[in-house]
Amino acid sequence: MALQVMSLIQSTCQKLKGVTLYALTGMLCKGSNSRVLPGPKGLPVLGNSLELDASQAHQLFTQWSKQYGKIFRLKVFGKNVVVISDADTLRAAFSSGALGKHLNDRAENITKEVFYGRKHMGFANLCDQTVSLRNVLRRKVLHYQMCNSNFVEACSTIISNVAMNFNNGAETIDPDALIKEFLTQLNTTILIGESLPDDDPEMEALWEFIDSLYRLLPPSIDAPLRAFPWLRHMPIKHGRYFRSAIDARDRVTRRYFDTQKSTYKEGHVRGLVDICLRIQQEALATSGTSWLTDDYIKGLMLDTVVAGMSEMMKSIRMLILLMCHHQDVQSRVYTEIRDVIGPGGTPSTNHREAMIYTQVVIMEMLRYVSQTPLAIPHKCNEDVVLDGYAIEKDAAILPNIWGIHHDEDVWGDPWDFRPERFLAEDGKKLLPADHKFMKTLIPFSVGKRRCPGEDFAMSRLFLVLTSLLQRLHFRPPEGEEFPSVDPRHYNRDYPYPLPLYKCRVEVRMEC
Repeated sequence: MALQVMSLIQSTCQKLKGVTLYALTGMLCKGSNSRVLPGPKGLPVLGNSLELDASQAHQLFTQWSKQYGKIFRLKVFGKNVVVISDADTLRAAFSSGALGKHLNDRAENITKEVFYGRKHMGFANLCDQTVSLRNVLRRKVLHYQMCNSNFVEACSTIISNVAMNFNNGAETIDPDALIKEFLTQLNTTILIGESLPDDDPEMEALWEFIDSLYRLLPPSIDAPLRAFPWLRHMPIKHGRYFRSAIDARDRVTRRYFDTQKSTYKEGHVRGLVDICLRIQQEALATSGTSWLTDDYIKGLMLDTVVAGMSEMMKSIRMLILLMCHHQDVQSRVYTEIRDVIGPGGTPSTNHREAMIYTQVVIMEMLRYVSQTPLAIPHKCNEDVVLDGYAIEKDAAILPNIWGIHHDEDVWGDPWDFRPERFLAEDGKKLLPADHKFMKTLIPFSVGKRRCPGEDFAMSRLFLVLTSLLQRLHFRPPEGEEFPSVDPRHYNRDYPYPLPLYKCRVEVRMEC
């Protein structure tokens, strides 16, 4: 979800059209620091804004971190942005201690209107309701679904079907449509406990919401919509985009919330919406009130859709692309599948512990690709001191996940895709949790805003990869251009960055 930074920039500088840097809106830094953060010099008023290309800013920030240090500042129209390219410093900043009280808020953006006045997790400040929503998702919804046999069986069927759909007889395939169909079915099962028929008119509703949300986020759209609210009703691009997002949101909530609530039966849990309604009903019965209002349930539902579909889409695409480029890795994963699951067995999360190499392939993909190179910026709500430097109130704190995952001082060979780096010396176990590689791998961020769906996402990636490679062998197309796997060449524009490609699929004879 690296979406925020610089909401006033693109209206002045058209270079900044991406979403990766979104959310510097309203972040004013004033006063003087007792110890001034180093950073690049900028122009009067403009600061460093003209040096930034939003789709590649993560690479520029990583270059600057080598020059100015793992924590530095830049200026954008007089506003302070603090970039952190060190995992330990991020943990200190976003922890549960004193710093965590002041460095875990978010800057406002136009999504406030989409998410019912910030009644959700992603772009909301860290408050009692945000913490409670995270606990509901992690401890109630995802825990229930990962342990519920009916849900596990439904997910296995969906994943098995997508593996079979990849074998459609075509010489080359574009995996995007198949992955999108799979993720639609998986997420409808998460939300309402069942997948949709192929001819359901709402099959595209979730993706339309994601697309419409991302269209609002570029600074040239966000800043005018917040500065001039009447633009939301005008027949221009800004108004069309805003109304489209609201319409797409309402379409999703009608199908996945209103319908579920109207058919909710006490004691019969179907999916996320029912679990939330049960919590709400229990609170109402006990005290007559519940913090978990309908709007909060809808906000949690929409958060789950955005994070669970757009990020998973990129992960699966990149796993397949990497397997095409690294046939040796693909063969080794298949050997582990054959030995542990068997050619005809059904992949299960119970197999993960015995399939260490498959686990490290997924871990290395998340490090190497770093598909969210800049995590959603945090906002400093009070003057604090971090790592000896004074950080002023309202500064943006930007986690440079890309720089952390490609730090040559830590990884040695960060531009090599080498899953073995996460294996212990005997090659049979993961490195211990306190090893520098394990502590520096933070694709889901760290601290209080760490992704609550991390365990669920990792288990789904495991099931998808094993189900696909159990049945299929992926190869580059013959006689066709095939994109580089080097992540330095990727376009980071949202919502679907990273390379588009086609590949060959061969059915394994053992299946």
